[in-house]
Amino acid sequence: MDELKKHEEEIKDFIKSQNAKIESVEINWEETNWEEVGNGTPWGGGEVIRIFGGFNHIEDSSWSVLVDVENGKADIDSIMQGSPLRAGGDIFE
Repeated sequence: MDELKKHEEEIKDFIKSQNAKIESVEINWEETNWEEVGNGTPWGGGEVIRIFGGFNHIEDSSWSVLVDVENGKADIDSIMQGSPLRAGGDIFE
């Protein structure tokens, strides 16, 4: 987790890049988890770290990103959107 936290600004910048209306990004580190993902093949899709948070200090806002795990380490260059930006349960536009 400490290694991942070193990339906090990169994660925040990635979320901000998803919508020009995003001014601030909050990361919920306590919800972060490491998981095995499937891809429909017997050997699976590998491991990812799923990171969650909110934005613009909106209480019911949410987002998630996935970061691939390569050789037991987070590959921050692989960051991708895990779920859409949401506020109040609706997609944030």
